[in-house]
Amino acid sequence: MLNVLQHCIKSVDRTLSRQFAVETQARAIDACNDVAELRRIAKTLLTAWHLQTDMTRHFGAQALGITPPSP
Repeated sequence: MLNVLQHCIKSVDRTLSRQFAVETQARAIDACNDVAELRRIAKTLLTAWHLQTDMTRHFGAQALGITPPSP
């Protein structure tokens, strides 16, 4: 029971830490008035999102023992 409780506490800590990081970064974006910088951020996020979908597809297929579908 103690291990489960410790796991839940660590999970909440990670969640709070992630929420804090997201909020901090969102505020930095909100404060940015440089269009070129905002474009750079948007392109970086777009690339990261596509990489995330590719990795999810690959590792999901690997976990299921199937060939990953083409993007």
